[in-house]
Amino acid sequence: MKIDGKLLAKKVLEDIRTDLKSLPQITLAIVTLGPEDAWEHYVKQKLKLAKELGIKTDLINIKEPTEDKLISIIQQLNNNNNITGIIVQRPLTKHITGAKITYSVKPKKDIDGFIKNSFFLPPVWLAVKDILSEVAKIKNSKLESWLKNKNITVLGKGETAGQPIIDGLRELGIEPKIIDSHTQNSEGILKSSDIIISAVGKSEAFAAADLKNGVTIIGIGLHREDGKLKPDFDEQEVSRVAKYYSPTPGGVGPLNLAYLFKNLIEAAK
Repeated sequence: MKIDGKLLAKKVLEDIRTDLKSLPQITLAIVTLGPEDAWEHYVKQKLKLAKELGIKTDLINIKEPTEDKLISIIQQLNNNNNITGIIVQRPLTKHITGAKITYSVKPKKDIDGFIKNSFFLPPVWLAVKDILSEVAKIKNSKLESWLKNKNITVLGKGETAGQPIIDGLRELGIEPKIIDSHTQNSEGILKSSDIIISAVGKSEAFAAADLKNGVTIIGIGLHREDGKLKPDFDEQEVSRVAKYYSPTPGGVGPLNLAYLFKNLIEAAK
């Protein structure tokens, strides 16, 4: 069964539209690095949704980024009372330190939730949690009860997806298994997993043959191949084995975007 992230996102967006009626003008600053093809896909949807919601955006591109230049711009945005939230679009260029940039953003404007003990939870985790909650609801169970005896595996532990999900599961008292490039016996771990959350960003991170029947699959990772964005796994193949799965695109993505703007609303409040 396919879990439709677009459908789940509609409820979040309805709440946002209600909140916007009682709030003053909101401005979202998005800082991008380098040429457009490195960030256009990720930013395009944010700009589109902001326009639909009537939220003002300030798109700042640093064509030849340096760490000092980026931090200087972030500080200007931090000190600008007209800026409600700040996004520094990932991926960063190799010579820029991710943690240094993350902690340069004012905590009350960190709507990505990257800062440890941030005012905001990472939207990607909120999206995954929503999808898991939807499956639990189908099972007539509460999320924590349904997850309690499940073997949960997260593929990838990157800053923008894998790690926030790992941290979110741990907050629920769940210790997931983690597969990265150094993991031994990844095939055995996958085969014993009841729930797999894939945030790798490369083709064929796993195949249907690696999975047990009835598994729940949540796909997050995307990568560009032959000019097109592709997911971590073959959806048609995996859907024959998985009892529940979220498509990529159309699963986590729309929910992630909706919760990003939900965080922006909370920043405005």
